[in-house]
Amino acid sequence: MILLDSNIFIIDRFFKRDVHYSVNRQLVEKLPTLDAGISIYGLLEICGLASFNLSEVELARWFYHFDQLYNVQVVFPKNLERPAEQYFDSILDEMYRLFVKKMTFVDAVILSIAEEYEMSHFITWNKKHFEGRTSIAVATPDDFLALSPT
Repeated sequence: MILLDSNIFIIDRFFKRDVHYSVNRQLVEKLPTLDAGISIYGLLEICGLASFNLSEVELARWFYHFDQLYNVQVVFPKNLERPAEQYFDSILDEMYRLFVKKMTFVDAVILSIAEEYEMSHFITWNKKHFEGRTSIAVATPDDFLALSPT
């Protein structure tokens, strides 16, 4: 499975004049053929950013039906049935591990999901934020499309 960063979807919806839009759109169009996901944290980040530009109806579609709109799975942390104190103890340890690698909170929680599920790739336009901080292959949409058969 591949994990997609939130910037893929922000560019697709709001930045059609972005220099990356064409390649980004090629990746989005390919999503129905891929085993792809977005972390719940990435989805929350998207909805927060999009809330300034989407109607309440459209925001609700994104918030509750993003998986259907973009043909991706929304990926949650594993073992959420643990008591809250145990969950937060483990997530705090994980965040510290990633903060030591010089990561922001949002990047760290998203990467923690990718690592927890042993994703094959993490696709982002912010490749430099993740390279050298994980064993998962980090690729831009350009890189990933070049690797993927058409």
